[in-house]
Amino acid sequence: MKKMIAAICLFSLSALPAKAEEAQAEPVRVMVLGTYHFANPGLDLNNAKADDVLAEKRQRELAALAVTLKTFSPDAVAVEARAAPPYADSGYMAFTPADLGRERNETVQIGYRTAHLAGIDRVYAIDEQPEGDEPDYFPYGAVAAQAEETGDAERLKKMSDFAPVLARFEKMQEKQTVPRLLSFWNSDAVPTAFYWDIMTIGKGEKQTGAELAAYWFMRNAKIFGKLTQVTRPGDRVIVVYGSGHNYWLKEMVRNTPGYELEVVQPYLEKADVMLRE
Repeated sequence: MKKMIAAICLFSLSALPAKAEEAQAEPVRVMVLGTYHFANPGLDLNNAKADDVLAEKRQRELAALAVTLKTFSPDAVAVEARAAPPYADSGYMAFTPADLGRERNETVQIGYRTAHLAGIDRVYAIDEQPEGDEPDYFPYGAVAAQAEETGDAERLKKMSDFAPVLARFEKMQEKQTVPRLLSFWNSDAVPTAFYWDIMTIGKGEKQTGAELAAYWFMRNAKIFGKLTQVTRPGDRVIVVYGSGHNYWLKEMVRNTPGYELEVVQPYLEKADVMLRE
């Protein structure tokens, strides 16, 4: 019996360092910066008309933004682009500052610019898109077709209409800096009810709205899953993604052990103030 007790005590003591080390592990701090699409690709359900970010004024604003994002002391940047595991972004490997004068995409203008300024070599392309037999992650056409069948077309149109938000943004561009515009897209001014309302489109076992909500969650879950693969305890990461991903990515960071959300708004405000001084 004494030998058994001694063995148990020895096992318990040997486990202590591992548990202590686990408890002391630094969390991964994640800053999610939701953006509008600078290059106006027109691929979203609602598309904002962005002015030219290659204009001299916008380039000064983006430079100021990168300066303030650098104060977060990031170890890595993750962007809305695709690469095979281990997800190193080949686009960043080929990046030079000259690209800032010709590439409008926010991945380059914010993600690559900030990483280059901060001297980071860890830039990850973590986007998720369907391949092979994977589902469409945003099957809006199927939802619209069922809404026509069930008499919900007008209701779907209303819940999908972001025209007032887009109009407000486009008006803001006349006077506001890029950091201030990004602050808008990362604020409560942008509604998130759509991700819940869409689930009410359906009838019986044919629930196209619920499927869209689930598939959209799946896409973001896979994006976040890739983020967990490329980060390690103590990392400080900036995630530059279309603002439509804000809601779920932030929720995933908040609710995953070992990850903490860094609020982006103070950095955007600091950049805006810098430009107005």
